[in-house]
Amino acid sequence: MDSIFCDDIWTGDACYVTPREDFLYHGFDPENADLGKTCLVLFSSGLFRQVVETLPQIDPAFKWPYSTTPVQRCVTKSGKRFAIHFPSYGGARIANSLEQLAACGIQYVIGLGLGGALQDTLQIGDTILLEGAIRGDGASRYYAPIEYPAVADFGLTALLHRHLTQQNEAHTIGLSFGTEALYREEAHLIERLRDLGVLTIEMESSAFFTVGRRLGLKCSWVGVVSDRLSQAKHEGNIHAEHIMDKLLRLVACITQGIEADL
Repeated sequence: MDSIFCDDIWTGDACYVTPREDFLYHGFDPENADLGKTCLVLFSSGLFRQVVETLPQIDPAFKWPYSTTPVQRCVTKSGKRFAIHFPSYGGARIANSLEQLAACGIQYVIGLGLGGALQDTLQIGDTILLEGAIRGDGASRYYAPIEYPAVADFGLTALLHRHLTQQNEAHTIGLSFGTEALYREEAHLIERLRDLGVLTIEMESSAFFTVGRRLGLKCSWVGVVSDRLSQAKHEGNIHAEHIMDKLLRLVACITQGIEADL
């Protein structure tokens, strides 16, 4: 029997439901969302809550129709609009969120997340800036064949690299492995990824880069090492206090970049 993933499945020209139709069903017109061009996607519910509580530029008048995947509209000091978003977890939710953000006119998407280190040179609390990912998710197969690369937007990633450097935020640039199977991270897989020089493993980058590029979005991912998958054991506390402090510093750095460049 042939695979269900035939050559014409990647076009998406005859979908039964579109993001715009879904929005309108919930009484929200994406063409009037006025979110600006850039969205900061926070891949941590706790981080999203803290940012909402501390970021002074939140627009209380904005109402997003989906409470489980919230979006807040923000305004920089110079009046430039941008959005912050928590998409929930896994490739399917990330793909849906990117579809919705694209329908609202977003052009640049910066993901901020957590990753488990695969290389002994990385320590808990280190900052990672991704060039791309190995595709271990399932959702992105509906957007492109597995041979299609999951790569970050070069221009946006270069801007993030510059801002991190200017803020003296040391960071390592490289590849990650994006998976949706948290409890399938077994020793053989980790060994193969380590041998390939992959820096981290997490649950977003694979779908994030692939789906974003197929939708015409410019995407980049930066994050913090939250734990380590050593050859002997799993090390670290994913939500340690100093990890959240580093994430909040990165939020400040990124919002300064949005003010200056995007």
